[in-house]
Amino acid sequence: MKTRWLMTACSTALLVLTSIPAVAQDHGEHGKGEGRGDDKNHGQRKKEYRQFSEEQQRDARDYYNRHHEHFRQERRWNDGYERRLRPGYVFDDDMRRMCRPASYEMTRGLGRPPRGYRYVLIGPHVVLVDSGYRVHDAIHLEINIGH
Repeated sequence: MKTRWLMTACSTALLVLTSIPAVAQDHGEHGKGEGRGDDKNHGQRKKEYRQFSEEQQRDARDYYNRHHEHFRQERRWNDGYERRLRPGYVFDDDMRRMCRPASYEMTRGLGRPPRGYRYVLIGPHVVLVDSGYRVHDAIHLEINIGH
């Protein structure tokens, strides 16, 4: 009986001691106010992200200015979606449904995306995402309705 009690006490103590660092680490990330309410995007600000160069941004905007009639304005696009387009954000299911691959003609000026990345169009943006739909950078395109 004493052996069983001793084994239970030791197992409980070991479990408590090994779970304390995990709880402290999780609490530290939430304490910074990052990613609250969105577990997929939790704590991503520390990572480094690929970015568009000024030349790539200029080429995308030039392409848009020459071919703006081929771009459609997403009716559902709003400020909430706009705020999400920051490095580290992972597209949720709704945003994944709204995005579409950027055409070759448009991305020709951007160059080939790095291995494991792709260019997508979502709302008035060209976005560089990785294979997990994590945003690395976005180029805002002015959608001028009525041209």
